Amino acid sequence: MKYVYLIIITFLLFGKTNAQLDGPRTYWALPKNLNILSAHFINAKVNASANNLSFINPNATVDNNLYMLTYTRSQPIFGRTFYSTLFVPAGNITATVNVDPEGPAAASNTIFQHGFGDLMWSNTINLIGAEGLMIKDFVRHENPSLLYLQAAVSFPTGQYDSENPVNIGSNQFKFKFGLPFVQRIGPWVQGKKTTLEVFPSYTLFSRNNDFQGQEIEQSGLFVVESHLTKDITKNSFLSLDYSYMNGGSSEFISKETGMMISEQAGQNVHLIGATVGFNINDNLNLFLTHNQTFSSGNDNVSLDGTVTKITLSWSFHDFQEKFKNYIESN
Repeated sequence: MKYVYLIIITFLLFGKTNAQLDGPRTYWALPKNLNILSAHFINAKVNASANNLSFINPNATVDNNLYMLTYTRSQPIFGRTFYSTLFVPAGNITATVNVDPEGPAAASNTIFQHGFGDLMWSNTINLIGAEGLMIKDFVRHENPSLLYLQAAVSFPTGQYDSENPVNIGSNQFKFKFGLPFVQRIGPWVQGKKTTLEVFPSYTLFSRNNDFQGQEIEQSGLFVVESHLTKDITKNSFLSLDYSYMNGGSSEFISKETGMMISEQAGQNVHLIGATVGFNINDNLNLFLTHNQTFSSGNDNVSLDGTVTKITLSWSFHDFQEKFKNYIESN
């Protein structure tokens, strides 16, 4: 019985840790009526604001510090696993901007901004492999392949100053559509689980209607995020992470004349990294992730830098607590 309880806890805790790039083991199946509350810290030292990594400022070096709370609730729809996640971000950025790109590098300006970021709401439903099950049935349910449909929207609620070249908020809606896929590799044995996970997605951007006297039209961004994950012990795992971003080109349009002033090429960038997850106790889990850009086809306007994320994730479920009390009393 205690081994069964260990399986339940592990399934609950190696769950959702979305933020920017979604991260490994985000789309494992969940039992119904599960709640996950997570706190994230993200540091991105890149040439863009963390709210839109495809909108590059080639003259800026930005130190992004993002603090985010996320809440996930699993509640089946049409008999399939379905979960909804709300993201509430805040943070600060310190940007060093070269105000004279053609002149000496010392001609720079420093911008500091803090406040709330853009709210995001994500909904994910399983298409293949994960029925909506009670937790007692869920722990005996195995599926080698999982496929989901995801739809998310980001709202322009973040701190924004139209005169700043870089902001915490993006002043635009974003609509993300994805097909996360998880494939089990080898036996599904606690402490030996291995998965290959591929998350293709496409994000649409609304027009930014106020950016330094201009409007910005940004094309869609295609992202493929992949993870090869393997248990290290019964309570920890390691993931090798690779992501590819393509698109997001921008046109800058004069608000006075309606004429296009300039264009910026889209992204064609690769990121590599790793994630380690640790089970701290029956409810709390820790995730550490680091990603580094390493190649681009557009050197002048390519994403360049590192993204590091720390997540503490707390899960709770009525059956989980009742089952724990039963085990401890016997």
